[in-house]
Amino acid sequence: MDDIILKKTVVEGGRVSFHFETRGRLKAYFTTDTLFVKYHHSVENVPVSLLNSIFVSSILPLMWLTDTIMWVDEIDRTFYDCILRLKAAYQDLYPHYPLKGRFVAANPRNNHYEVQRECLLLFGGGIDAHVSYLRHRAEKPVLCNIQGWYGDRPDAKSAAAAADKRDISEFAAKEGVAFAFVESNFAMLVNNDLFRKKIQKKLGDSWWHGFLHSMSFISIAMPLAYLYGAKNIYIASSFTIGHPSQCASYATTDIEFKFAGVGGCVHDAFDLSRQDKVRYLVDYQKRSGKPYPVRVCSFHDRNCCECEKCFRTVLEIVAENGDVRQFGFPINRPLKSYWESVFVRRLWNFGVAGEKRKHWPDSIARMKENYDTLEEKEFIDWFLQYDFVGERKKAVWKYRCKNFFQILKRKISRRMN
Repeated sequence: MDDIILKKTVVEGGRVSFHFETRGRLKAYFTTDTLFVKYHHSVENVPVSLLNSIFVSSILPLMWLTDTIMWVDEIDRTFYDCILRLKAAYQDLYPHYPLKGRFVAANPRNNHYEVQRECLLLFGGGIDAHVSYLRHRAEKPVLCNIQGWYGDRPDAKSAAAAADKRDISEFAAKEGVAFAFVESNFAMLVNNDLFRKKIQKKLGDSWWHGFLHSMSFISIAMPLAYLYGAKNIYIASSFTIGHPSQCASYATTDIEFKFAGVGGCVHDAFDLSRQDKVRYLVDYQKRSGKPYPVRVCSFHDRNCCECEKCFRTVLEIVAENGDVRQFGFPINRPLKSYWESVFVRRLWNFGVAGEKRKHWPDSIARMKENYDTLEEKEFIDWFLQYDFVGERKKAVWKYRCKNFFQILKRKISRRMN
């Protein structure tokens, strides 16, 4: 039989371990038989049936994609009732890929908690999260940062997680709000190489981006919402109304999460574009007269000021006549010469075509709209005239010529493995 069974849920203080068994072809998809979540305060008073929603959310989409079965003993009844709606919402995002599979629970349990506050906000410290925080600042949201890349050994991702914990903890203390930090291995459970070979091409999306991150983030936050008495889990939108997208976190999927009788989820600021959000943040910073640092690099302990996401955010801030140095981008030379030097070294590794199509048009429109009042005209003129596609082709050619033997060695190694 091709299935997965949750054998045992162990709660020790703030650590929850889900021990599971896989059978048949599902075995090859997993790197371990234990999912763990480590909260930094005790969750022993949270019903096991609600905790089990974490396991179900983090793995069930793989059952949908492989037409297999998940078996669980206890589950929160409210969450159980929303699973079919969640599945239908994801099916609407991926109509070309039939989502099948089954979820079977032996004992749905009715849970309930007393609402004491409006929200717990999933908070990564980037533009989207900060704008959602500022929009709901008066409600004193609990800030929750969840890291899913914890494995057996520390790596660059865990260093970035430590920086998240430090920066958000300091921000929460300054703002006078509660902060909850969570460590887990949910992002490392599934064999991504096998997923890419078997599913990704037909699905048109990766496991992390297409299904996992929102399902895990929201479900891991549920026990915290239960303990803090938060009515809703807020998750900041990455997209905006009028722009259809496929992503694990979307307005039509996140809103379907329900738990413990009264708990729900809000996909926040879907009415704002990314450029609208940057405008909101720049306006706030100018009114306050104080620096407002954000960190947009997902796997760095600071803004590296050399990657696509940093460049994109710099463009967005400049288009609103903001000073990038006030937002955590310590570029202490003219922006034009700085980014010219970066592209000499790194343009070969930039996803220029995707950036030009998805992210730059709104910034370009605002640059043109605000041009007469903007201070960074030299940088803007250079950016608007620069042939990114053509220059990247040259950069890729140079890189391949210079690193021919290393590239060949990597390709041979991948084929042999």
